[in-house]
Amino acid sequence: MTFSIPMQTALIAASVAICGVVVQLLVAYLSRRQTAQQLDLQQLVSHRTTASFVADKRQKWIDELRTDMAFHLALSQEIVWKWDAMRNRAVIRIAEEAKDDKGKIDRAKADKINQDAADAFAPENGARDREHHERHIRILFRLNPKELLQMSLRECLEDIRRSIHKTQLARNQEEASTLMKQTTNLITQAQRHTEAILKAEWQRVKQEVAYPDVLMSNIPKPHENPLQTESDAAWPSR
Repeated sequence: MTFSIPMQTALIAASVAICGVVVQLLVAYLSRRQTAQQLDLQQLVSHRTTASFVADKRQKWIDELRTDMAFHLALSQEIVWKWDAMRNRAVIRIAEEAKDDKGKIDRAKADKINQDAADAFAPENGARDREHHERHIRILFRLNPKELLQMSLRECLEDIRRSIHKTQLARNQEEASTLMKQTTNLITQAQRHTEAILKAEWQRVKQEVAYPDVLMSNIPKPHENPLQTESDAAWPSR
């Protein structure tokens, strides 16, 4: 079948128009696809940058906790050892200087020796105790009171602090020895808790770097009111 020249011209024009539309649709599709890929790439880069930032902060937290705990536990042990050494020296002095001719202990002389030893020991012990308490509070500020491992460490640190205080107030050598052993055991427990926390946090660092999308999905959005706290958010509106 032969078309007339006007018909052929119309068909050619229609074909060109259709091809133009198809080309435009294809270009638009490819452009949108490229834009989507670029946005996905930008989002991935943004997530990885955020994950690296969070991981760096967590690594710094790990390093600082390790340093603080090493110092704190060593100081805890040093405090009870110093008390034990001071009392042992006092016992030796009493045995050498507070006995009468019959070999009996003169209680007045013994009390004076103990008091002199305590007075001489007080300045250095006060400095250690102040530093210990400061580091104790600093570590508590670092630990999350809602995470099980960190809750266990917080409780152990509180027990160490109480045990050291009781050691300082021990009424006799036997009680002091018992409390020193108790403090040493608590220090060992705190060391184990710390190791578990450091291991768990290091695992988080690796996961956050490897799976940034999961990290981003777990970060809560900020409140509409920047001054609103979690307790305010949970409080029912009137």
